[in-house]
Amino acid sequence: MTAAGAAGAAALALLSACSAGLARSHASQVGMPCREAERVASAALVRLGYSADVTVSPRPGVPGTVVGHRVAGWNPYSNDTGPTYTVTVTVTCSNHGAEFDAVTDEPVPGSLSFRSDFAGLVDKLSARLPTKRPAVDHAETGLVISVEPLRGGDATADFGAGLTAAGITPVRLKIDNRTDRTYRFAAARVQLVSQEGERVEPLADGSLAKVPADLQAAMHQKQIGDGQLAPHAVLSGFLYFPASAYRRATLVLIDEATDEEEGFSVEF
Repeated sequence: MTAAGAAGAAALALLSACSAGLARSHASQVGMPCREAERVASAALVRLGYSADVTVSPRPGVPGTVVGHRVAGWNPYSNDTGPTYTVTVTVTCSNHGAEFDAVTDEPVPGSLSFRSDFAGLVDKLSARLPTKRPAVDHAETGLVISVEPLRGGDATADFGAGLTAAGITPVRLKIDNRTDRTYRFAAARVQLVSQEGERVEPLADGSLAKVPADLQAAMHQKQIGDGQLAPHAVLSGFLYFPASAYRRATLVLIDEATDEEEGFSVEF
C-alpha cells in the first residue's frame, strides 16, 4: 500500500471509530483530591454543552462516574429535535491524584475534537479552581482556620517554582484568633490525611536537603513555626508534606490559661 493509501486508511479508521461511538479522551491531574476531580469533570461537560449528573462520587479505590447528555438540535428533515448524545466520564482518584477517562457516542464531526477539547478543559478548569476550602469557623469571633494544599504550578507564585518534582506538597496555613484567649501552636501537631486514609506529618528539615539552595531558603523563610497566638492575632505560613493528594487536615491548639487542647479538622 502506498503512503497516501495508508494515510487514507488511517483517516477512514478514525472516522469509523468516532462514528461507532469510540471517541475517547484521557486527562490526569497530580495531587487533585476526589471532590475537586468530581467538580472538574462536571464543569468540563457543561462547558462542552452537556448536562452533568454525578451517578457515583469518586472515592479512593472506587471510581466515580459523571454522565452528560446533549440533544443534537433541530433536524428539519425529520421534523424533530434529533438524537441525544451521551458522554460518560470515569474519575479515578488516589494518593497520586485524579485520572479522567471520557467516552462519547457522538458521531463525526463533533467527536473529532472531543479528545483534545475535554482534556484541554480539564487542564484549564484545574488551574482556575482553587484548592482552598472554607475555614472551620466563619463567625466574627472564635478561631478561624484555613488550610490550603498547593498543587503543581500553584506553588510557583509563592516560591518561584513548583515543588511536586521535589516530592513536596506545600500547605498554606492561616489561624485567625478572634478571641480574648492565648493559644499555643505546634507545627508537629498538624497532620494531613491522604485520599487513601494515611495520616501524614510535616516533613523534617532534613527532608529538604535535595531541594536547591535558593528554593530551600524561600521555603524556610515562609515556614510557619511553633509559638504563641495572642488574642486577635493571626498566625500564617507554610508547612511541607510529602507530595500526595490530601482530603483533610487536623491540628491542635492549646489554651494557654487552662492547658486544654482544642482539636480542629478542615476538609479540602
